[in-house]
Amino acid sequence: MTGMLASVTSVEEAQVVLKAGVDIIDLKNPEQGALGALETHVVGTVVKSISGKTLTSATVGDIESSDPSLSKLIVNMANTGVDYVKVGLFDDYAKESFIEVLDQAAKNNIKIIVVLFAENYTTLTLQDHLLKSEISGLMLDTKNKTGENLLSLIKCEELDNFVRTAKKHGLITGLAGSLRNEDIASLLDIKPDYLGFRGALCSENDRVKSIEAKKITKIRKAVTQQKITNHGDVEYKGEALNNDTMA
Repeated sequence: MTGMLASVTSVEEAQVVLKAGVDIIDLKNPEQGALGALETHVVGTVVKSISGKTLTSATVGDIESSDPSLSKLIVNMANTGVDYVKVGLFDDYAKESFIEVLDQAAKNNIKIIVVLFAENYTTLTLQDHLLKSEISGLMLDTKNKTGENLLSLIKCEELDNFVRTAKKHGLITGLAGSLRNEDIASLLDIKPDYLGFRGALCSENDRVKSIEAKKITKIRKAVTQQKITNHGDVEYKGEALNNDTMA
């Protein structure tokens, strides 16, 4: 089954989405861009408040892949206790130096989710070296949060290919990018491991405003209204995801 990721900015928001039963709580600062980072002390406080009741992830910011501070930022965010660190690939192609940073983090037991962006996405088959790296997963998102959403930029057939290709390489898969309630049914057919939401959970559908409990409930209900089929345990880089969902 496909799980639900909810991006939050505070302990208060984390507790609201935790109560709703989301599968992964993602920590980011929407005022600082697509992958805006929260201060590490804030992330650490939120992670502590969750007490391991669900998985967590956090972004390191809108950082270029060649930025010399990237490795340190990854380590610092991992030290907050999050389960996954999300790193954006803001270039069209993952350079060798970028892969080296990711692989080194993995060797230090840091689970990396690389975020690719729909605005400059072509096909995952051109990222073979990224697929064969030591990362834990891949996510497809949108860079411009005031423009077109994921399904406006990429057809379902290509999204399906993205998910299938990543899964063949044992990677966790995620789809996000200003997703709306009406997008959910089509994306569930593609069977990503999770769908990510922020704006659709917020007041006035504005990602920089506060999360509303009633909107979380609506999205959560739509995500969980899917056929439950037992595919058995699936192994993702040494991590068991029961019945294709993040557990």
